[in-house]
Amino acid sequence: MQRVSCSLSGGYSPKSVVVEPTPFQIAVQVRDIAEARRFYQGVLGCVEGRSDEQRLDLDLYGHRLVCHLDPQLGRRGRATLHYDPVVGKFVPVSHCGLVLGTKEWSALAERLMQHNVPFERSVCCKSVPGEQATLRLLDPTGNALEFKSSRIVAEQLVRRERKKALVKYAPWAILAAFIWCWILLHAHAGESANEIPAQLIPCASKCMP
Repeated sequence: MQRVSCSLSGGYSPKSVVVEPTPFQIAVQVRDIAEARRFYQGVLGCVEGRSDEQRLDLDLYGHRLVCHLDPQLGRRGRATLHYDPVVGKFVPVSHCGLVLGTKEWSALAERLMQHNVPFERSVCCKSVPGEQATLRLLDPTGNALEFKSSRIVAEQLVRRERKKALVKYAPWAILAAFIWCWILLHAHAGESANEIPAQLIPCASKCMP
């Protein structure tokens, strides 16, 4: 499950509140279902779900991506995109964007290079906390995809996993500590019961015939 980092002041911050969203669904038009399957399943590693000749249902990092066949595009057609300048670069509108952990982001970049898929990669904010890397590419039909990775988001994911592990195993640790204390207390009580107080030893010897 992916997570989004946000703060009241906006942007990434070490004190940001981490919101865990529910999976979203996005639908795109494609010119060829088989071609889309080769790209999303073979290149990006998506898991295919319910599909037919007109649509392709995919799991994209825990979210649902549905590719719908648009016959009007033709075999070599391309989706029409509007480009809007953002920070000196051109980002296609509309586009699908996800925030990934650093390992997932790096693995995706490696897969794209292995399959010779062209993409744009950039890293910004190197000198401030919250360093962010961005990876942009187009699918065969021209649908724009964007994948981001933030160091702050990655750190928050690690803290979340540690917290989950603590919550999961804390009851068992408490139970184990309680059982161990109970064993120690009863063992100590047994030793005390078997001991004869030193002051009673002379009296016991005098009373013996």
